[in-house]
Parts: sequence; structure tokens; C-alpha cells
Amino acid sequence: MAYKGVPTIRKRLIGRQLRRLREERKLSVDEIADRLGLGTSALRRQESGHTAASVADVMAFLDIYEVDDQDVRRRLIELARYSRVRGWWAAYGKTAGPAAVDLADAEDLASEIRTFQPLVVPGIMQTRAYTQTLINLGAGLRSNERDLVKMIDLRERRKAILDREKPLRVWAVIGEAALRTPVGGPEVMREQIEHLLKLVERSNVSLQLLPFRSGAHLGMSGSFVLLNFADADTVDGSIMYFEGGEAFNDDPAQVRVGISRFSSLQAQSLPTSDTRRYLEAAIQEWREGS
Repeated sequence: MAYKGVPTIRKRLIGRQLRRLREERKLSVDEIADRLGLGTSALRRQESGHTAASVADVMAFLDIYEVDDQDVRRRLIELARYSRVRGWWAAYGKTAGPAAVDLADAEDLASEIRTFQPLVVPGIMQTRAYTQTLINLGAGLRSNERDLVKMIDLRERRKAILDREKPLRVWAVIGEAALRTPVGGPEVMREQIEHLLKLVERSNVSLQLLPFRSGAHLGMSGSFVLLNFADADTVDGSIMYFEGGEAFNDDPAQVRVGISRFSSLQAQSLPTSDTRRYLEAAIQEWREGS
């Protein structure tokens, strides 16, 4: 499923890296376009991610920029090879919308995710019953029952990134409301929190609770996700996703703000060990309430 005029995450990642390499070497668009025999508009479209750079194009760019790092070369060539290909999640485009499909694509490519969710458990950490309850809340806005089933299935399949051979690193900060709001009732909440406890036993998953008593915080404007990719160890290797507006932002200045905001939220949250104890107590409270 392609979305006309909208860069896919893969093409955006390639374009941004190529632009960064060019700018680091203080080369102009005109200079590179001339050396490659491209029009300047064509080069700009590649750097913006609106046009896919072929494997041959990327190899030519890497040679011109004298990139000797084999890991960087391999990563960009692989992205170019599959830049026109969408994963299994592309089939859900009409149902879930392009932003949800791009988020699944970004999660699949990412090496690390930092997410702040003030009201609900992060999607990739939800149980099926919890997910189904949330999605069914929007049933009145959808006329096709099959759409609801497909959305639940998409959410379920996204969770596989936690179990892949090189598992994703996840650091989540969630608001206390996410554990206190009876989504689906006591039994669903007990099962959900038990699932969270199992997840935090993994070395690649960390969870912190932001309690009500923390007061005002920098996450009051809403939830967001920071995704980092293995080929970069700087802010340029990260993008932000704002769930409320279903929008991505890869501007380095804005990403830095997001990283600072997440760090502030972590500082106001319970340590991971205290969060675990909170989860254990919450399970007992939901069990008694069922």
C-alpha cells in the first residue's frame, strides 16, 4: 500500500542520512547533482524521502562522500534495497491509516523506543483483551466490524518486535491513570498488569510509573514516542511520533526537545524497582475488586 506524495519511513531515513553526509562534507546540492548527473530537484526529492534512492544511487553517494564505515554502508544499502517494499502491516493501511502503518514500519526498523503514555498502557505492551476494549470504544465511529478485527490484529502483530532475534530496547514511562482506569474491568486490568510484570523481567524492557503525586509535568500535552535506529548514535538517528496528532517529526531540534522532555518525565517517575512493587500491589487491588 503506497500513499501518494507521502515519504515512507524507510525513504525518509535514507534521505536524511544522505543529506547529513552531504552537509557534513560542506557540499552543495548543485555540486552533488552535477557529479551524479542528476537534476537538483531530483536530488532534493531523494534527500526529503519523496523519491526512493536506488541501491546504485546510494552506493554512488557513499563513494562520493568517501564513507568507509562498512556498517553505515551496509545499513543504507539495505534500506535502499527495501525502500519501495512495505512489510505485512501495509495491508492494514486502509483500516488503520497511513500513520499507524508508518509507525509499525518505524518500530520494525528501530533499535530503541522510548514512549510516554499518560492514560493507557503502551500499545506493544498491551494484552489482547485490553487492546480489544480500547479499540471497541471506537466501534461507533466505524461501520465495518472487520475493520475492528483488523485493527486488533495489527496491534497484536506489532508486539512481535519484542521477541525478535535482536529484540527492541523499550523504555516506557506511563501515568498512574493507566493503571487505575478500569479498562475492561478488574479481570482485564489484573491480567494486563501481570503481563507488564512479566515484560519488565526482560533485560530489554524498562518501565517507570509517573504517580499522580508528581504534580505538573512536561508530558501534560500528550503522549509521544521516540524511536532510535541502529545506524546512528546521535539525535539525528531519532524521530518522534505524536500519537494524538498521528504525526512524525525528525527535525533534530524538536527531537532534542522530546529527549529532554522524556528525561524530565523519568526524573519525576518512580524508579523501576519501585514501579515493580507498585505493579504487584495493583494486581492485588484489582484481584480484590473482581
